[in-house]
Amino acid sequence: MSLKERIKRANQIYEMQLREKLEKDYKGEIVAIEIDSGDFFLGRNEIEAYEKAVKEYPDKTFVYKRVGYKATHFVGSL
Repeated sequence: MSLKERIKRANQIYEMQLREKLEKDYKGEIVAIEIDSGDFFLGRNEIEAYEKAVKEYPDKTFVYKRVGYKATHFVGSL
């Protein structure tokens, strides 16, 4: 699966299964999504989310999103 397809799948999982659950209590945190299982792991930053995720899935890769925002990172001035 290409990177673009993995990101698309993670976005689908987030929108259909996670957004409503997470945005009320975890806005601004990072969610690591394992796209094959749909499992997710929360952290205050990517490292914390990754450390939780890799304990469960040591051989997988994850897609990261910032809960409640369109982008995980922002570069530039406001």
